[in-house]
Amino acid sequence: MSGNNAKEVLMRQWEMLRKIPAHGEGITVADLHTSLEADGYSVDIRTIQRNVVDMSAIFPIINDESAKPKWRWMKDANLDIPNLSVPDAVSIKMMQDYLTPLLPKAVLNALKDRFMRAEERLGQIKSPLGRWSDKIRTVIPGQPLQSPVIAEGVMETVQTALIEEHQIKALYKGRFSNDTTEYILHPLAIVQRGPISYLVATAFSYEDVRLYALHRFVSVEDLGDEVAIPDGFDIDAYISRGALSFGSGEPIKLKLRIKSDLKTTLTESPLSDDMVIETEGESFIVTATVQHTWQLKWWIRSQGPQAEVLEPTDLREEFKESLRETAALYGM
Repeated sequence: MSGNNAKEVLMRQWEMLRKIPAHGEGITVADLHTSLEADGYSVDIRTIQRNVVDMSAIFPIINDESAKPKWRWMKDANLDIPNLSVPDAVSIKMMQDYLTPLLPKAVLNALKDRFMRAEERLGQIKSPLGRWSDKIRTVIPGQPLQSPVIAEGVMETVQTALIEEHQIKALYKGRFSNDTTEYILHPLAIVQRGPISYLVATAFSYEDVRLYALHRFVSVEDLGDEVAIPDGFDIDAYISRGALSFGSGEPIKLKLRIKSDLKTTLTESPLSDDMVIETEGESFIVTATVQHTWQLKWWIRSQGPQAEVLEPTDLREEFKESLRETAALYGM
């Protein structure tokens, strides 16, 4: 691509601004050069160096003034170079309402500037379209829980390592104690489950895929070494097997005796494609193939007297024992 064309120069400089990170340590001129070359821009390093210096007089980008300076956007800088369209602003505001109860603060802070710009853009509109976001709401089912706090820098380091396919060294705190363990992890994906963010990864040279809650990371270091991805790993297949619902995830034939209120709910929102509901006197018998997970057990418990587990037998016995223990807590 020729650097003489004014339009191409403008597009290249625009891409440079987009590639300068807003978080983390920043990016070197050499890395900018490599990234631009990969995008098809033919330009020498000296030109890039001059460009970033010139742009720093106009845009809030700074470097750390080290031997190999790394450029980044200043904290709380406005990163929106083009003006937001009205539909984009509406979409962003709708996403804000939905994501705020779900995402950890580390992620929300990265989106804060976008949310603010969308609000400002909608505030400039006098037509009914500007009030569109006041007419749409998202209600999340279940008891809302606050997002756990993720240590500063952890999310940014993990995201960067995931994108660049680098191994990380992590100090990880156990769930039931404050003891920490050092892991060498191979990041494979990040999954958001309700208010909790999980890193999907393998550890050391093992191939079994595990989940690591990001709020339990005490510290993280990007090692720069290439990750080893297990053969055939696919994040969608991993999730579909019930990994994020916990438990074994093995399919079971569930049989419930339910009451009319729950029957109405399941008729509208079935448990599975093969679900069948049959009448039994004043009750109903439901059979469905589902995954054996904690999520399933939580759902059944939430139904209270509306649902009785009939099969599998071991699941029924587990519920009977759980109910006996619960009744004992209330002196029954």
